[in-house]
Amino acid sequence: MKSKIAFMLFILGLAVAAPYFIKGPDGKPLMSFDDKQELLSTEDTRQTYYKWQDKDGVWHFGDDLPEGVAVQAVEIDTAANVIQSVKLPDKDGEADSGKKPQQEPAAPLPGLPMTVNPADIPKLLDDAKGVQALVDQHKKEIDQAR
Repeated sequence: MKSKIAFMLFILGLAVAAPYFIKGPDGKPLMSFDDKQELLSTEDTRQTYYKWQDKDGVWHFGDDLPEGVAVQAVEIDTAANVIQSVKLPDKDGEADSGKKPQQEPAAPLPGLPMTVNPADIPKLLDDAKGVQALVDQHKKEIDQAR
């Protein structure tokens, strides 16, 4: 029994240590203790994209500068935090004093994480209970049909 545990610990240690010794396509180890420097912003992590709107109002994005349209350059740093911070409300309850009111956020894209407004939670719970009641009723009908 002790030899099995020792063997499992050896395999676990090997699995944890292996990325520090296995070399990747660039010839460097897959992991190292100096990874902090790779996370810093450099010229290699900065990219410029262009966005423009066609005559129908549809936005397009691309790496290449299109001809004949007004474009906006968008600078992206892939090593930086890309999540926009949220302004906290001041004492009066306004997030941006003296500025235009904040717009409703657009519907999230499918597959992306999203948050829920805490004020909507009671309605969501009621909706979930309603769905559960429908599922229970459907199950009961199936059981009776058998």
